[in-house]
Amino acid sequence: MARKRNHLTTDLLADALHRLGIGAAAVDREALRLRMDLPEYNGFAEDDAVAAALRDGHARRAFAETGVSALRSTVPALRSEPGGDAALVWRLRVSIPLLDDGRLDLRIDVPPGETAAEILDEMALGGDPTRRLDGLRAALAATDTELKGRLRQAVARLRGQIRDDLHKIGADAPTYIAHLDRSLRARIFTPSPNLTHVIGDTLKTVRTRAKVVAREESGRRRLRDRVGFGGYIDKFVPARRLNRRIIFHMGPTNSGKTYAALEALTKAPTGTYLAPLRLLALENYEALLERGLRVGMVTGEEVLGEPDPTHTARTIETADLRRPVDVAVIDEIQMLSDPDRGWAWTNALFGIPAKTVIVCGSDDALSHVRRAAEAAGESLDVVTFARKTPLVALEAPVPLEAVQPGDAVVAFSRRAVHEIRETLVAEGRSVATIYGALSPEVRRAEAQRFRDGEAEALVTTDAIGMGLNLGPLKRVIFSAVTKWDGTTTRSLTNPEIRQIAGRAGRFGHQDEGHVSATDEASLGPIRDALAGAPTAPAADTRFYVRPDLIAIEAAALELGTASLADVLVHFSRATFYDGSPFQPSEMEEALEAARAVDKARLPIREAFAFAVAPIDRRDTVSKAVLDRWVQARAAGTFVPALRARVDGELDDLERTVKLAAAYLWLGRRFPDTFDEVEATKALRSRANAAIEAQLQRTASQTIAAGVKR
Repeated sequence: MARKRNHLTTDLLADALHRLGIGAAAVDREALRLRMDLPEYNGFAEDDAVAAALRDGHARRAFAETGVSALRSTVPALRSEPGGDAALVWRLRVSIPLLDDGRLDLRIDVPPGETAAEILDEMALGGDPTRRLDGLRAALAATDTELKGRLRQAVARLRGQIRDDLHKIGADAPTYIAHLDRSLRARIFTPSPNLTHVIGDTLKTVRTRAKVVAREESGRRRLRDRVGFGGYIDKFVPARRLNRRIIFHMGPTNSGKTYAALEALTKAPTGTYLAPLRLLALENYEALLERGLRVGMVTGEEVLGEPDPTHTARTIETADLRRPVDVAVIDEIQMLSDPDRGWAWTNALFGIPAKTVIVCGSDDALSHVRRAAEAAGESLDVVTFARKTPLVALEAPVPLEAVQPGDAVVAFSRRAVHEIRETLVAEGRSVATIYGALSPEVRRAEAQRFRDGEAEALVTTDAIGMGLNLGPLKRVIFSAVTKWDGTTTRSLTNPEIRQIAGRAGRFGHQDEGHVSATDEASLGPIRDALAGAPTAPAADTRFYVRPDLIAIEAAALELGTASLADVLVHFSRATFYDGSPFQPSEMEEALEAARAVDKARLPIREAFAFAVAPIDRRDTVSKAVLDRWVQARAAGTFVPALRARVDGELDDLERTVKLAAAYLWLGRRFPDTFDEVEATKALRSRANAAIEAQLQRTASQTIAAGVKR
């Protein structure tokens, strides 16, 4: 009943907004109702009152854009983050040193107090960051003093414990202090009824680890650094020189976290955006171009744009870990935990040489990001973003025959996508189609057809979870809540469900997003995920890493081998000691590829490039093509552009596009061997066009039963 009552109230506000000449969809009416303190049912308000509330909201937004930075420069201890509607949530950063010389700050973020909050509100409404500034400082000082008084005894105990630790470990005291300092700089405490216990428990764990680190035998540490990844962090010399600041924009989909990061990137003199997908790199390359910047784009296959750009958009695997920039944005940071590609996020998080590193992602990645900041000795600030539109799990399932215009049906295999597509077309729906085997260009074209209304419904895999603007999408309907992950069929995790479901109800297009499933049994896991049910802690929380070329050549020299497979086995079995924070990335495919490449007796540097070339190694045709390319490189002959028909079945066309991408990828590394780049690009364009034409042609008529999947 509460939801219906709210709708009645917000409908009344919508009427008032229309009378004021303002589109109702452009205003968060529920937030406006709360700001005006209207009752949930029949909350009528005069037009003048609505207009005044909107003016207040505009003033607060303007202050957030211009006044906050000015205020922070005069009162550095203040922190702010977006709250509901246009409001700002203010915090006072209280720092309490734990050593007599002022080191080891305990940092606590607390509400600024009633008087300070009143002054801050006046500043926002008046657009004046100097209004009653002395009074604000006095009120904040009182809050600071009051908190320190409450914690005096607890802090005294902590100081005594730290002094005892330092006395016992003696000569290793500097190492102990350095580790404790890194850990404290990555932690911000917040008020709670048991704050002293939280601080005490946290410091007990951190002190224990600091003592272990301090007491490690130095020769053993050097050995680990030499044979394993113990010195992994220090190898990123340009990054270590910068004393980087890490900011985590943490929030769900449709919360504006990446938009805010790109705003900061745009204002920086130099910067880079690191994307999980070529499609996202391209979209943000175009977005940065539209803002008038000198922009370049780099992916594994191509380089676009200005020859000496101030800003670049890149796929994460191509991150430049040598050239310093002012701001770097790392998107979808939760991909750190991906066994196949997580190594690229690990490299970027530890190694991107930027003064400010903004990482964007869900709260599932917080523990990883915090541990990375601690390990690198860098500061971490967490900025929390809330979703801009509500996401609602529907009470009943939505069978395929009930799919409506604006819906997306999600499946988890290419075959399932095509089966659902056939069903919807037979029901009279025009359909756009997106799945992982399609190239970024085709996925983008299909998404555009859905946005433009040319296709009523969208059938997709979890490929929609990242990198697509799906504008009018209102309902996401899961056809399953399990997926094959390459090893086994498993249930979707709560973060995976939230990531996919979050594409519904895009801010500016819909008032809220709806999520359902095609069957009753799947609704329970979806409701649990949207309600914020936590995911079971990962059994292994180490960072994924993959040996780079320098490490591979050094290991080959140490082992006295020219075999890439031997070197990879060495890394995967022998160099990740017990207790290491790192683990090898999934290497089975790479090992299989290395064994095949070793037969050609290429230099290990070249063998590594072919072993990690982006082809589908489950496809025998693609593997055979790559084998021929390896042999051509070994023989010193040219590799001509691909020759393929573009009037065949979908899977043949998809293979052609993937092999063309692999040819271009290798062409960037071996231009003297793969020298027909333009012809290969032309073939890829023709194949993409043929795929898109075939999808369009069959989007609104029954697909013949014999279509090959």
